[in-house]
Amino acid sequence: MSIDWEVFSKGINVALLGLAGVFTVLILFYIVTKLLFHFGNKMDKDNSNPD
Repeated sequence: MSIDWEVFSKGINVALLGLAGVFTVLILFYIVTKLLFHFGNKMDKDNSNPD
């Protein structure tokens, strides 16, 4: 059984691109969630001032 190294390297490249995409989406989701919590808490403090 012989390994075709060209196909193997293409498969590794696809796997690495897939992992990079997954981690990019996770990082973006984390940043967006942090921003939404920040703005939500900021608006909540502004609206809770008794007049």
